[in-house]
Amino acid sequence: SRRLQNKFRAAFLPEAEGVSDEYYDYCRWRFVQRIASSALSVLATQQMLFAVGLGAKRALPTAAALNWVLKDGLGRLGKLTVATNFGRRFDADIKRFRFTSSLIYDASAGIEILTPLFPQHFLLLATLANVGKSIGVTTANVVRAPIQMSFSLKANLADIAARTSAQQVLADNLGLAGAVVMTAWVSRMPRARAMLPFAMYPLLAAADLSCIHAELKCVQLKTINKERGEIIAEHWLDKGRAPTFAEVASEEYLLFPPTHEEGALPLQIRPLSFAVHSMETLKEVVASRHRVGGEPGRYFLTYQNAQMEDNIGVKTWRLIRKALPAPGKKLARWRGRAMLALHEDYRPADVLTALLQVSHLRRLPYRKDMTAEQACTWAMEESLSRARKDFPKFVHDIKDQGWQCDQILLSSAEKVTFKVEGGLESLEKKL
Repeated sequence: SRRLQNKFRAAFLPEAEGVSDEYYDYCRWRFVQRIASSALSVLATQQMLFAVGLGAKRALPTAAALNWVLKDGLGRLGKLTVATNFGRRFDADIKRFRFTSSLIYDASAGIEILTPLFPQHFLLLATLANVGKSIGVTTANVVRAPIQMSFSLKANLADIAARTSAQQVLADNLGLAGAVVMTAWVSRMPRARAMLPFAMYPLLAAADLSCIHAELKCVQLKTINKERGEIIAEHWLDKGRAPTFAEVASEEYLLFPPTHEEGALPLQIRPLSFAVHSMETLKEVVASRHRVGGEPGRYFLTYQNAQMEDNIGVKTWRLIRKALPAPGKKLARWRGRAMLALHEDYRPADVLTALLQVSHLRRLPYRKDMTAEQACTWAMEESLSRARKDFPKFVHDIKDQGWQCDQILLSSAEKVTFKVEGGLESLEKKL
């Protein structure tokens, strides 16, 4: 009846006017994902009990309990490692971290499923699995708040968190019940009971990962990191307008590097020592900035040529992408790599200018009337000139679309900056 529907909605969903429309699609996928994950956890735990000896009656209760406690204690080291070493990296790429953590969690569940086959190595396998699951759970908990915040239309984050927890409890219980029913159904068939976890694992893991991928695609973040910034710049140059949150979310990659990193000129934000390999390169970068004129940006952008094609990592990655192409995307010919180094006083506007410059750089033609060195110099100067000219309208358009431009989210590795005594102007005078 309508009354029961209203009660159910009030118990499990926040107020409709307090959340964005994509929240409901997110909830549907997440609910199914939690059912699959819960059922998988039950089957994995059952396998662990058999392996430790409680099911097969091969070990004394004291030894079994000791092994169980040891694997839990050692497994918590994974949680400690994540919390202390990766905490600062999550904000810059929460969706990719969330999906990667799910891969680790499901792989760990697979190890638990296999433990009865190697009972003599129970402690080793169980510890590895517990470390992986701790990493997965910790990462999922850490990124939950910014994901939920993306759906909030008013100050109701606590309400969203509470309803999401209620949905999770319901889904987990349904998954638990499903696993119990499956186990009971084959309880009188020893061979089927032994094969059930191995048969269900690929199905449940695939369902879990597919639903997580779908639910993360529903998350429309308003902040800008390197990947979203490149997508915004590419879209703005291609279509003459800033993309919506939904358009950017649809183009974000959750596991593989983004599409523009597979193409002709990928961008990396690295320390100065990676971007500038010699004093000659530094002199040329400074000279180009001086020739273009205008307000000097607080960054250095350099180009590394296509000789990187010889790198075995590049070759391997491009072979993988050829074997697993993105739908509707063509793998472009490798033309080199753009390297961006940020000054310690950089501002969000500098990062956005650099991203726009790289997007212009990808679109410039190759000048056959110049030597390779001259063509590179011309391309860097021309792209910088175009980026500076377009920057005011570019920022105006993306702000009008609602993008948060006051802070650019970078990983800890991307935040490694360089310092120049006396400032960049003094460097130009010295060189």
